[in-house]
Amino acid sequence: MKKQRERIITISIVVAVILLWEILARYKVISAIIFPAPSFILQTLFKGIFGGTYTKDLYYSFTRIFAGFLIGGGSGLLLGMIMGWSPPIRKALDPIVAALHPLPKFSLLPMIIIIFGIGESSRIAMVTIAAFFPMLVTTMGGVMQINPVYYEVVDNYGGNTFDHFRKVVFPGSLPFIMSGARLALQSSLTITIGVEMIFSNSGLGSILWLAWETMRLTHMYSVLIIISILGILSTWLLRIAKEKLTPWHQETRTR
Repeated sequence: MKKQRERIITISIVVAVILLWEILARYKVISAIIFPAPSFILQTLFKGIFGGTYTKDLYYSFTRIFAGFLIGGGSGLLLGMIMGWSPPIRKALDPIVAALHPLPKFSLLPMIIIIFGIGESSRIAMVTIAAFFPMLVTTMGGVMQINPVYYEVVDNYGGNTFDHFRKVVFPGSLPFIMSGARLALQSSLTITIGVEMIFSNSGLGSILWLAWETMRLTHMYSVLIIISILGILSTWLLRIAKEKLTPWHQETRTR
């Protein structure tokens, strides 16, 4: 019941804001050029989706997000497990991670372009970097919080290093891994749109930038809605996956 009430309140607030926006734009209380009526924005959105205007660009953006998330998240997951499990490796690599992680990812763009060129590889490389660090740091923290007693239990039953990873490290850190995946996927989405705005002639980010340059703000707002929907769907899917994969892990709820 509490979740239903929260959802009703959220939906009510959104609907109220949209209705107020519509009224103010219709009666020209606010600039209809900068803030076009939501009804016009929705018309552009549906026309772009069902008319095929956004289909190809949505495909390009999704491909970059998925490829970067898969490569960066996968490598961050593996290295995070190793660093969390092995103190010597963690001590050797942690200063490097601490130095690179805070760097604004777009500050690496010139170097990435020099290394990979201005093609698709550079865009995917940027998304890979964005997904790598959240997954690495979160996974490492998840492994480090595992009670050492579990390793001793595996040893007492004749387990080896592989058994440590299979029976202790992975399941013990899985709730943290799922949280890291959520952060990594959100970072992948954000960097993808940013990279497409800077140097790409395809993808949702390129449409967003072109719409701003030509002051076609209904297109700009409709693309922003698509990006928001992608973010909501990715969060929702990962939340469901976390509930299915880690039913023993209950998040603490506060009043």
